[in-house]
Amino acid sequence: MLYMQYLCLINKGRCRRYDLVIAFLFMTVSLSGQMKWDGEANDGQWTSAANWVSNVVPAAGDNVLLDNSVVALNYTVTLPGGASTVTIRTIALSPAAGNNIQLILPASNTAPVPAFVATGPGYGMVINNGGIFQNSSGTTSGNAVSVADSLRINNGGQYTQNTRAAHVALVSVLSKLPGSETGIFKFDVPGGSYTFSSANRVYGTLVFSSDASGSTQFYNAIAASPLTINGDLVINSGVTVNLDITNDVIIKRDFIQNGGIFNIASQPNNNITFIKRNLVQNNGTITETSAGLPVIELNGTSNQNITNAGTISNSVNFRINNPSGVTLLTNTALPYKLDLVNGIVNTNSFLLTLLSTCSVAADSTSNKSFINGKLRKEGLSAASHFLFPVGKDITQRWLELRNATGNYTIEFFKTNPNLIANNMGPGIHHISSLEYWTVETDATPTPVGNVELSFDNVNSGGVTDLPSLRVAQLFNTIWQDAGNTGTTGIVGIGSVISNPTSFSAANAGKYFTLASSGALQNPLPLRNIHFAANNINHGVVIKWETELSFLPLLFELQASADGIHFCTLVNIKAENDRHHYQYTDTRKIQNQQWYRLQITGSNGTFYSNLITMTPDHNKNIQLIPSVVTINSMLLVNSDREISLQIVITDMSQKIIQQFQSTVRAAVNRIPLQLNNLPAGIYLLSVSDGKNTITTTRFVKL
Repeated sequence: MLYMQYLCLINKGRCRRYDLVIAFLFMTVSLSGQMKWDGEANDGQWTSAANWVSNVVPAAGDNVLLDNSVVALNYTVTLPGGASTVTIRTIALSPAAGNNIQLILPASNTAPVPAFVATGPGYGMVINNGGIFQNSSGTTSGNAVSVADSLRINNGGQYTQNTRAAHVALVSVLSKLPGSETGIFKFDVPGGSYTFSSANRVYGTLVFSSDASGSTQFYNAIAASPLTINGDLVINSGVTVNLDITNDVIIKRDFIQNGGIFNIASQPNNNITFIKRNLVQNNGTITETSAGLPVIELNGTSNQNITNAGTISNSVNFRINNPSGVTLLTNTALPYKLDLVNGIVNTNSFLLTLLSTCSVAADSTSNKSFINGKLRKEGLSAASHFLFPVGKDITQRWLELRNATGNYTIEFFKTNPNLIANNMGPGIHHISSLEYWTVETDATPTPVGNVELSFDNVNSGGVTDLPSLRVAQLFNTIWQDAGNTGTTGIVGIGSVISNPTSFSAANAGKYFTLASSGALQNPLPLRNIHFAANNINHGVVIKWETELSFLPLLFELQASADGIHFCTLVNIKAENDRHHYQYTDTRKIQNQQWYRLQITGSNGTFYSNLITMTPDHNKNIQLIPSVVTINSMLLVNSDREISLQIVITDMSQKIIQQFQSTVRAAVNRIPLQLNNLPAGIYLLSVSDGKNTITTTRFVKL
């Protein structure tokens, strides 16, 4: 414009002609250039020409860039009101890092046709990190915003549907490409109930808010095809989301509920809502309000956290189907069904409660899915049986209550019960030195029922004789004979059922373990013998260590191909001043093997715990260094991608650390943070979830 005015001064007689020429030249440049905001009008209005670097308001065919290349601070641009329509070719909101730029279509705009139109091919509208497009159009029908080709909301960007106008056409061109997972499409619609587009739709992060409607809003979905959310699903306070979807809802990141109601089946549908990452319920309710049996399934590929500060109600099936497991970050109560398909539930110090109407489905023979910690069941009423699929670390050791009434909390401990008390009552020769369960009740008067304890040859030290197997219950520091009214399974794996017994609400009477009435049967090791093995290139190295106070006479190392029938590999005489022994099994083993020690002492013969090994000549695992001052590195040379479970225990078998790591077909380096460990000797075990691959010992200085 300055150049044009100069020509007018020196060519006064021909000013109009030059004005037309320069206007034409400028328009030509504008069509192919990029219009930028400088905000010089200081009114934030799109229609003020002085707000644009060219001092010309963008028109059809222009590419608009709202960024911080001219204006360094945050700013807001407001589109015109009334019946005005703005048409451009493309627009991009691209704030500098840490800045926000907002473009608002105001409620005062009531254009009967789209009030804002992007006609260009490709991405007609791009909202980058820190950019916000707020559609607050005052129209109540039709599309207030039209993007001819594609709308891309990149991570950190946000589009807000703050109008009752339609949005289906906009969602249908929403980009699904990587980098848009945390790009937010937010519904904050004023007025009453509103139906959002869900049929075969794909959102980045989907947010529902009630701010514009006065703190209460209903959002409804009706669809027979999947709804996919590549990012988070966020439900804010005052919002009710009603799903009438007969297909799947897939949430690839977190489900976050800050209040309100998430009604996953407002009609009689058996739909499934899949959550791939964390379930974060800070407040509010997850429910269903019809005759359907919907499912919430946690099916991620890495550990998923559960925060349940709200409630889950009605017939919602809660399913765990994640081989990496889930972890509770709060107490959690379930109303209808807990379905353990795959994955360990780590409760930490929190309590998982099955309410009176809640059942549990679990495979009691599998170590892939159980409750690692406390499990509470409320409202039992003379139930013929109720399974508590509890365990510890990577091993399930279930307990079942029979004919019991009341509320019960069960937990399994991989710890020597002799440390609680070592006095045996009549009929009990010895108890397990490996494990016990607690059965706690808050019922009054003291309830009565039968306890059924599981046993597993690999983990129970070996059950050799079912008739002499007993359930032992601790009363007044004495392990009493709670009987054997029946057994299931075989000598290797099964269960034993107690006599009817009283469950005390106090600590006395809450401890249960496996026991034997015979001296030489059901070894349930009398002594703590640390017994471990690991693969090496030319065989399996078996090592064992005895307590300093224990002086046996003979060790007979035995092996088995099925965990039941054993043969002798070697006899080794014990030496009075020796407590560490080892033997290398150099047989060409192709399949899984079980090992145990038959130990002869001055008081008789008993067995160690069982260990199992699977030959794996394609893996080489090494701990560097094995004498640790701060941290160490686990080197895993694998021939394929596999998820490994890594457990560090002290010499009493107390777990110090445990975690999972997925390794690739390569040499993998897994850092171990050991600087907080006290000085001492530790054991590191690596397993594939079924079998131990290696166990090694290291020293922390």
